[in-house]
Amino acid sequence: MNLGREQAEKLKRYFINAEPFLWGVLEARNKKERLKKIKELGFLSDYSEGGNPIYSRINQDLLVELGIEGILERIVVPQVRNRFGEEALSTLRRNWEQGRTPDKKYLEDKKLYQYRRFVWREKWEDKRPIPPKEPAHIFVQIHPQHGFVERWTVFAGLWFEEIEPWIREAESKNEG
Repeated sequence: MNLGREQAEKLKRYFINAEPFLWGVLEARNKKERLKKIKELGFLSDYSEGGNPIYSRINQDLLVELGIEGILERIVVPQVRNRFGEEALSTLRRNWEQGRTPDKKYLEDKKLYQYRRFVWREKWEDKRPIPPKEPAHIFVQIHPQHGFVERWTVFAGLWFEEIEPWIREAESKNEG
């Protein structure tokens, strides 16, 4: 798959400044688990067990090893597709295109979100909040106290307006 230079640079800047790390697409909950998952995927093999590199270093090393296209193609896209499935992604896309947020009940029914009556406090690691474990948080912000869908995340816009069209274009070229 081949991103245009301008699009690649834009996505690279979003990746470098992403909050949370890797847009929260990995199921792993902390840095140690995330590094382990990345290594299981076959990347950053030079990292030693028990090391504690900062996220900006991990980002730089992923960009050197894979480039933004490789990060998207080999980490982000497979993780998102695996965690959501085509049906849920299609429903989220339709909501995005209509300018509305998805219904919380839909997210719960699809096991993309679980309401928690009490949220004690947000956990942080390396000056970054640790995202909730439910996949819905990749695409939407859900009010923790009242449990309603507040807004789309920055990643949702990137996914539906930049990444997904690029994927569809590349897949159609591969088929033809």
